[in-house]
Amino acid sequence: MTDLDQRIDQTLRERAEGSVDTDRLLTVAVSRGRARIRRRRTTAGTVLGVVAVFGAGVTIGPVQLSASGPHVVIPGLGRPSGAVEAVTPPRLDGVPGAADRPDLVGADPNVLHFGFAPDGPRYLSWSVQSGVEMARLDIDGRTVTVELAASADALPMRAQGLPALVPELIRDGVFDGSVSHAEGPYGVLAWLRHWQPAPGVYARASGSGPDERGLFAVAAALRLDQAHRCGGPLRLTALPAGAQLTRCEVTVAPFPAAFGVVMMVSGNTPGAIQVQLQYADSIAENRTDANRTIGGRPAHVDRQNGELELLGFPKAHLTANLGRLGQGYDEEDAATVLGGARVAESLDEPATW
Repeated sequence: MTDLDQRIDQTLRERAEGSVDTDRLLTVAVSRGRARIRRRRTTAGTVLGVVAVFGAGVTIGPVQLSASGPHVVIPGLGRPSGAVEAVTPPRLDGVPGAADRPDLVGADPNVLHFGFAPDGPRYLSWSVQSGVEMARLDIDGRTVTVELAASADALPMRAQGLPALVPELIRDGVFDGSVSHAEGPYGVLAWLRHWQPAPGVYARASGSGPDERGLFAVAAALRLDQAHRCGGPLRLTALPAGAQLTRCEVTVAPFPAAFGVVMMVSGNTPGAIQVQLQYADSIAENRTDANRTIGGRPAHVDRQNGELELLGFPKAHLTANLGRLGQGYDEEDAATVLGGARVAESLDEPATW
């Protein structure tokens, strides 16, 4: 499934030139998504309720020109209050980085085998899935996506940082540091670079802008002598028999206004369990309509929609979604996963993650 940031970025890039302000979009998506969920208790939305924004018929306005370049006018969207703070995935001491164990890159969805210099780019999101470790970054106002894998074949056909409607750039790069580019909608240039930052590590950086400087700046800040835990404030310690974590994605672009974690659990059983931790300042109430317990804690199950929520997290919702019940995992499997979930005590303090 396409990651949250790419869906937002691609949707808006089809309509305008320049980078997309996902900070604004995510913050308001959380607010509107949670309000909609409180009214209807549906599970059709994606993490942070972004579907509530697009699905509710929000109109994308015209392109406006300003001194900073063209941008999309989105009615009703305002900037999050307060300054955006940088968040780094929790460090995993004692775990080898990609330079020492290139074979481990992408092998465990719990672990990112790379990091960046302390004064390097700001994380917007990161993920591990299908053998690829990814970080979406802000560097000097430009968005650059870096993907690392243990083999060139593990990298997907399209780079995650390429905007929509851009002609496919070189897929089979020689990983010698060469850069390719193509013109996208409204004349925006898309850039793609392949290189090997260490033997056995295959890297790809992509982004849009007037030149390729952001790609080289991110590469210079890349560190392969460290490892980080992907899940941020969330850890899953109990899984159904035969199941394993297959995907981890964290979006922190507008932190501290909001952030989201998505983890996918699957195995030999058909279907999957999608676990989401959604946090936002706009979540001002806690649910009290528990209709079951999990490990002695109150929970609410919506059997019609296949969603189980573990209650009691201030400004946050922790849910496990099964889709349609009777097709794979069941409610007790979801209860097993949520019963073993470990959530940081202070969600708004990354140092405690």
